Amino acid sequence: MPFQLIFTSAPQGLNAGRSGYCTVARHRAMSERLAQLLEALGTPHEAPVGATFTFREIEASGQTWFVLSRFVAAGLDYTQRDNRLAHHLVFTAEETALLPPPASLALRWQGWHQEWTGAPTWLEDEAKPLVLGNHPPLAPALTWREYTGTGAKAAWLVTQQSPTVVGLLNPPELSTLLRLLAESSALLGKSAWIASFTTDTAATGAEGFAWAVGATSGRPTIDLAEAKSLPAPSGDLARQAATGTTQSNRASSQAARPSSASQPSSNKSGGSSLKYFALALSLIAIASVFAWLALRTPELSPAPPAPIVVAPPVIDSAKADEILRNNRALRDVQSFLESDDFVAAGKLWLELSERSPAFAQTYREQVLPRLLGRFALSTLAQLNEKLDRPAITINRRLAQEVLEEAIEVQRVGTQLLVADDEDWKKILTIPDRARQLQLIDVRPVILLRGEWLTSAAGPQTPSSADFSLSAAGADRIRALMDAAGATLRDSATVRLRLLPATSFHLRDETTPFLVAEIRRNARTSWLESAAEPGRQPAITINLGERRSSITLNFPAGQNSEAPNRVLELTFANGQRHCLALLGDPTKLTPLNLGPFALRQDDTGVVRAAAWAETALNAFTWVGGSVGLYPDGHEFPDRDLPSIRATRSLLETDLIRLENKQGPGTLPYDIIAARRKAFQAGDSLRAGAPWSLYAVDARGNAGPLLIEFR
Repeated sequence: MPFQLIFTSAPQGLNAGRSGYCTVARHRAMSERLAQLLEALGTPHEAPVGATFTFREIEASGQTWFVLSRFVAAGLDYTQRDNRLAHHLVFTAEETALLPPPASLALRWQGWHQEWTGAPTWLEDEAKPLVLGNHPPLAPALTWREYTGTGAKAAWLVTQQSPTVVGLLNPPELSTLLRLLAESSALLGKSAWIASFTTDTAATGAEGFAWAVGATSGRPTIDLAEAKSLPAPSGDLARQAATGTTQSNRASSQAARPSSASQPSSNKSGGSSLKYFALALSLIAIASVFAWLALRTPELSPAPPAPIVVAPPVIDSAKADEILRNNRALRDVQSFLESDDFVAAGKLWLELSERSPAFAQTYREQVLPRLLGRFALSTLAQLNEKLDRPAITINRRLAQEVLEEAIEVQRVGTQLLVADDEDWKKILTIPDRARQLQLIDVRPVILLRGEWLTSAAGPQTPSSADFSLSAAGADRIRALMDAAGATLRDSATVRLRLLPATSFHLRDETTPFLVAEIRRNARTSWLESAAEPGRQPAITINLGERRSSITLNFPAGQNSEAPNRVLELTFANGQRHCLALLGDPTKLTPLNLGPFALRQDDTGVVRAAAWAETALNAFTWVGGSVGLYPDGHEFPDRDLPSIRATRSLLETDLIRLENKQGPGTLPYDIIAARRKAFQAGDSLRAGAPWSLYAVDARGNAGPLLIEFR
């Protein structure tokens, strides 16, 4: 037997205050998830009189439920606020096979609650068969005949396989409307319970309903006020709606009729005239007797014609299941489109088109324009939002997820034949961007300028390299040792490794770590990596009062000469820091993050995207600062470096470039194109390619750290 659930907007009941509604009556066996989904429907009915009916499918707890709902205004509650009532009947697929169409059930069942004045309760005694009122049969479609002139017009709302997605304007009063919907759904036979509907789109909206009564957009409509003047449909369904019988029924009836009597045989030759004369007299006498009896016998009413028993149509269960599955998939496609999940909608539409080409062709004009119209725009925005997460430069898994999603977007879009516009071209670049992000591992970097002194007795002997530290550099490293937890009483253990300094922020998963210990006394702080017996520590950092340096010891056969190196330290709490030991910054290769790493805000300021901002902020230049500059910027720059470039900086550079003469002057067409972009408000293009420089205290350019080409 079906479940019942009743909601009221009054602030009382089992779930008071939840979503603005509360349950006042519910069957105890109903699952909590199903009750939550029904509660989420609310009470969409605004008029003080009348009722709104809906019928839909709901997936809950791994099962499909068929829900017939009635929404009414239930007067005022005790706080004098509008109190609306939602009454739901919930059926399983097995139960629907024994019931009339849902619109007929809505009309015939007399158990709908108009109000609820009692306390919240469980509907334990409601698990009993539904008692339905008497009603004329649904075939032929007599209500359609009375309202529109012919019952054939009931076929407007159905096809051979499924309900037609249509909007109905200017409907009649509610009982007549439900009768019209019931007669149309009856034409679907066993599939009548896939015809979802709402009797008021103004209250419920049209999405998710095949038959939407009221104003709609994006679907064909029928004006019922003009239905009599519209031509009737043709075909088997229209004939069935008008007569109540199908073509197979009529064929069965004709086959059951008796065949006509055979013709009498011809007279045999021979015999005398006397015999024929006697036979004629006998026939005349018999006819006279029957005529006399007919005159004396009162006239009897003719016997009623024998009723014609029409065999029920044979239902193809497999075909009905296929229709049900296709309609459910179509509703899911529309639901995905409403929630801007165009990839899921596209995948489901492709599956539906492959499984049931004829069905998909019927709804192609309704679905495909919506799907293709915003596929690239919406998916590009979603992918960019995921790429813009700051954690993506630290968590490699996030970049892998975007890569896989972008590949899937490209696959689905290619099969859907998405237009090759600017948004689609940008989507095609996202896999490369995601792969690049997987190569990046952003860590705080302290840039230290110095000089390497190397010593080696020969190519097959151990060697060493010594990097002198400035006082400011030593102070920075001393602060790191404090952060690691080293004190005068307690040492601290860290992991460290030596990396080549080609480009910054590159991921390295091959170089092993060494264990090191940090110790301090009143005058000195030092760090030493664990050494094998009889050998020097591979890495030593010594911070003294007079001299501070970093010493690297290499075994025989290893090259101790390198212009730049990076020491990476990992503390016990997981913090990571890098010391960039730069002997020759010109040998560095800047990391290229691409133009997508920059953004322009409403004021024309150029800044890093959210995901790239951590990479730009990771640098600390001892004795200077880090700044973002347009192409062709001139140093020394007396302004304070910043990773946010203003339009005034860009305009100053353009004026200087336009007035510059002699060697190094950019071609005129390049400068003119940059000026045109600047006047159009496109600061990004006017300054491209942008670069991130380390700038010393005197405004001179130091290492080129990152490019945005």
